[in-house]
Amino acid sequence: MKRLNYYKLLIIPTIIIIALLTSFCTPRESQVDSQEVAEEKNKEKFTTKEAKQDAKFVTDAVASSLAEVRLADLALSKSRDEEVKRIASHIKNDHAMLLSDLTTYSAEHVITVPLTESEEVRKRILKLENETDQFNKKWCEEVIGLHKESIENLEKGTEKVSNGELKEWITSTLPRLRKNLDLVSACNNRVK
Repeated sequence: MKRLNYYKLLIIPTIIIIALLTSFCTPRESQVDSQEVAEEKNKEKFTTKEAKQDAKFVTDAVASSLAEVRLADLALSKSRDEEVKRIASHIKNDHAMLLSDLTTYSAEHVITVPLTESEEVRKRILKLENETDQFNKKWCEEVIGLHKESIENLEKGTEKVSNGELKEWITSTLPRLRKNLDLVSACNNRVK
């Protein structure tokens, strides 16, 4: 009887410790959309309409660039087409610089930004990862779609954002994104 109680005393705390460790080790942020988390934190943080709009713009731009980098990495690892890889490398470098700019701006203005691409984009990338026959074509189409969205958001941003530094960033970034769109569109016309 004493032996049984001794085991009960060991098993119950062990189960509790395992349960606690499991709950502490499960990343909560990965269970929800990183962009949504950032947007919620910014809504709570900023009180003026202008500050909220600027934060929303930066959050969207960061999420878009994160998606572009992720797509570029996918093409670099999966594609066998040298032109696709060259364009992917160019896009990755461009968006890494854009992310650096946005990260610096967000730190200076205390804007919370996403750490990963949106859940919607993550699902589209996962689907593309499983593509075999038409990978290059579908990759180009995905990148074209994201660039068109980014360009549209930046064009709208010129009217919506209130911060002058952010407006200058948009003005200098739009030509780069349009150039990337042209590169990917030409590649898309070439690949099958």
